[in-house]
Amino acid sequence: MSYSRRFTRRVAVPYSGSKTVSYPASQHGGSVTVNYSGTAYEDVEVDIHVDTTPFDASVANCNSHVNGLTASVGAMNAAQCVAIAKNADKISQTIIDGFFHTIRTDISTQKAELEQAIEARLSLLNQQAASLRQKQKTMAEDYARTTARYQKIFSDLNNELSIRIHEVDQPVFNFVKEIDCQSDRMLHTDMVQSVVTMSKESSILQARISAANVKHHALEAMNQAQRFLISKATSERTIQDTCIDGTGDDRYLVPVCYLRTESEQRHVERKCVFPDYYASKNDGLEEKLCASLENADLGTASVSENEQLKSYVQSEIARNVTGEDNHSARIRAMIHKMLNQ
Repeated sequence: MSYSRRFTRRVAVPYSGSKTVSYPASQHGGSVTVNYSGTAYEDVEVDIHVDTTPFDASVANCNSHVNGLTASVGAMNAAQCVAIAKNADKISQTIIDGFFHTIRTDISTQKAELEQAIEARLSLLNQQAASLRQKQKTMAEDYARTTARYQKIFSDLNNELSIRIHEVDQPVFNFVKEIDCQSDRMLHTDMVQSVVTMSKESSILQARISAANVKHHALEAMNQAQRFLISKATSERTIQDTCIDGTGDDRYLVPVCYLRTESEQRHVERKCVFPDYYASKNDGLEEKLCASLENADLGTASVSENEQLKSYVQSEIARNVTGEDNHSARIRAMIHKMLNQ
């Protein structure tokens, strides 16, 4: 294939110059120089004939190559999508397997830790149970000894009380004995018929009055002995509770609970809790204790102390946080987390 084009354009050509013309001598002779300039215009026509057959062939060839490239790109895109999907599946499976492997490992670790903690707790409980059984046995023996001692004391007191009652009311007993002797003497004489008729009711009444009097005095004596023993025991207990063995400059320990909290804004609060008796006797004691306990070296608790503390805290949790709702479960989980830290 070919095509032809004709282009027409007017071309302006400027020109300039000078010309010297000599002429022959007539009288004088000489030469004349003539200067000239101007612009000449010419119409120029150009015919262009272009053969596009090679270009069309190269364009067709390029088009076929482009079509092949498009097909290759489409196939490559499909293959790339398939490869991306396969790689995504592999990555997802790897992540899932790794996640579950991590979870299984974590659960196995926690299971081993809990088994160790349970075994340690069971060992501690067995030791505490053996200690409690030993203490129970010791307390039973002490109770038996104390019971035997107090039984002997009360038996001696009863005997002493009986002796004192007989000593206090000895005239009454003598009078009763004499009445019994007189009654026996009168019953064994020949005047039984008359005596029985005259003194039967009076003697019985007198005996009952004497017995009631004896019982009344015995009851009063027993009440006095009981009040005396109670007063004595109370006095001994009061003296024992109020007296402290020492020289006057001894050192005594007072329970103090030191609390220190820090908020997210770095605001620190300190508080000391101790018996009100000492707070009322010492002004500013709480500030002094907080200042001294702030930088005090309290030491590190031993393993047995930590186990005892954990056992006590867990018993308090079981006793005070008994709900099964989410709030109670979250409180128990947070306390266990802080306790294990």
